[in-house]
Amino acid sequence: MMRVFTAPLKLSLVLENKGNTARDHLASERTYLAYVRTSLACSGAGVALLQLFTLTNDTASHGGINVQKFGKPLGATFILFGLGILLLGVVRYFMTQSALVRGYFPVARNSMTAVAFILGSLVGVLFGVLVMETQG
Repeated sequence: MMRVFTAPLKLSLVLENKGNTARDHLASERTYLAYVRTSLACSGAGVALLQLFTLTNDTASHGGINVQKFGKPLGATFILFGLGILLLGVVRYFMTQSALVRGYFPVARNSMTAVAFILGSLVGVLFGVLVMETQG
């Protein structure tokens, strides 16, 4: 049963270039690289957040809320989300490659919706923390 989704999972795969085979597989590779780029952007944003909250005043407290305590967890969350996007990209790449060999193409509606929702939520929380930090 699992063989249906994984088909030939070899590191090297050579296919006959007939029809749109090469174009489809190259498009799949570009999509994987987009996942890598997004993963690096999220991880870089996490590192930047860690540095931002490290460099700001440790005693900054606004309205009884210490904004410093949000820095490390928020930065670590962005970094972990970036790693999750990278893992999702690897899984998606091999699923797509396997499906293209069989003549199908898996649509990524659920994973893209989840990534967009989580990233939007993280950006919203970050915006709230930064606005809370600037008011005082």
